Amino acid sequence: MELHEGKSPSREIETWLETLRGLDLTDAEVESAAVRLRAQRDTALPILLAQFADPAEDAALLAVTTVALRGWAEPYPVEALMALLRSPGVGALPKALIMTVLERYGIDIEGSGLFGVGINLEEYPLSEADGEAASQN
Repeated sequence: MELHEGKSPSREIETWLETLRGLDLTDAEVESAAVRLRAQRDTALPILLAQFADPAEDAALLAVTTVALRGWAEPYPVEALMALLRSPGVGALPKALIMTVLERYGIDIEGSGLFGVGINLEEYPLSEADGEAASQN
């Protein structure tokens, strides 16, 4: 990533990530973006973590963030991810993605009592068809 004169490295990353917002990225594009971010881990980490707390829940940015963090080298940002997981301001989709990242780091989600932390499933009403399928199982 080339640093433009007058822009901080973090601002440069934020500007570049905004160009991905709303795009339908291929797996290769997501991986390429993740590699690019992991190359600037110290600068990128707070920006990546902020994507999980973004109320817009942009699919492209969440995908890039998740892939980048799943490939993160140690030390893993476990404490920051756990704080986001417990935050009421983080939506269900980002929380589910955070759990996949934590699982990748070797955290036992089910045994740790984190499964379902802060995810209000009542926010997602079942359609009649879903309810019938669930009652038949």
